[in-house]
Amino acid sequence: MGFYSASGSDIWVIMQSVPGRFVDLRRKKLIPFGPVLAAFLILFTVPSAWSYSPEDELTARAAILVDAASGKILYQREPDLRLPPASTTKVLTAIVALESGHKLNELLTVSKAATRVPASKLYLRPGQQLTIEDLLYGLLLSSANDASNVLAEGIGGSVEQFAELMTKKAHLIGATNTHYTNPHGLTAPDHYSTARDLVTIFQYGMRNRTFSAIVQTKISSVNSSAMVRKKIVPRRISVRNHNRLLWNFDGAIGGKTGYTRAAQKCFVGAVQRNGATLLIAILGSRNLWGDTRHLLEYGFDNYETLKTAAHTTGRASSPHGLARMEGSGITPEGDVKLSAPDGYILQLGAFRERERAEFLARQFLQRGLEAFLDTVVPMTGETTYRVRVGPYAARSEAEEIAKEILQQSGHQAIIVPAEPPRDSSDRPS
Repeated sequence: MGFYSASGSDIWVIMQSVPGRFVDLRRKKLIPFGPVLAAFLILFTVPSAWSYSPEDELTARAAILVDAASGKILYQREPDLRLPPASTTKVLTAIVALESGHKLNELLTVSKAATRVPASKLYLRPGQQLTIEDLLYGLLLSSANDASNVLAEGIGGSVEQFAELMTKKAHLIGATNTHYTNPHGLTAPDHYSTARDLVTIFQYGMRNRTFSAIVQTKISSVNSSAMVRKKIVPRRISVRNHNRLLWNFDGAIGGKTGYTRAAQKCFVGAVQRNGATLLIAILGSRNLWGDTRHLLEYGFDNYETLKTAAHTTGRASSPHGLARMEGSGITPEGDVKLSAPDGYILQLGAFRERERAEFLARQFLQRGLEAFLDTVVPMTGETTYRVRVGPYAARSEAEEIAKEILQQSGHQAIIVPAEPPRDSSDRPS
């Protein structure tokens, strides 16, 4: 395609479209530049609207999406950034309580100190007694801060001692970038976790049948009793799960929300669909359910491709089909050790319409880049056309090309290990 200035004030473009390539024919028909430019701008900007990538819409400061069966990371953004986890903290509070050796029907008494905590809470009163099981339902469904304090005092002796148990447990199961100072997640100095650690903790929790059953419960009730004028007065408190996915996202099997002004909106959970289980953690989000749904749909829609190209975090089997993520595949700096015998490729977009994918690919071909299409048919049955560039033998080379593409066209590339060539028929000619 070329643009040329004709005599006078008019500007013309000379071009001819030939299947597979663009040919400059300066002696052929002249086409007015104005209409062509308008059409060109429309076509060139369409791909970004049709492509779907988490980077386009994600508001979270940190996020991770993991295939539970293999432990492979399907998507990550700042997975090891230490951030306040808000009430996702309560996942580990529940784990420590469940593994403490105390029976679920054991009664714990509410202290005055335990009630002196901001909402969310059950508004428990000093002297009331609740079973550990009821406290866990209040903790994981209603995110009750007072229930977390009662558990901490009754099991750990104090909030501070219980928080130490939580940190030790987190490190023991592989969440070594996490530190707790309280059992509820209200903002406090030196109280932090990461997206990667939250997935590790939640995944571990789902191996416990009681924990798994509670986080899948939509609505329940908590029973308590108190002595009033020498009589035991029962009280029943309705609790509703804050995890909206249980109501409106197919395959949701549990999760825990969180929010403070410092942490913003947070979530950790799991979803199962068509035999696949995805684990997700979101920290520092401004649009929690938009981010969560967008990232999960991205994972399921592109599951096979993402899984093939994904980084691995480790593997092991467990109940509920949730693989245990070990830290052996990750360096202390958080870099994933990759083996890429076929080099690295840049993924630049995914489209439901082949014509649009081909258009973008040709733009990169004209710049001298080895662009091609990769056709994927995910479990949803809807064919996706991915625009890719490469391969490059060294990751550093791929990174340099990605920077050039970003500067020149504004397209953000994702670098993934290259797969062995399958079929050259999808390369735009």
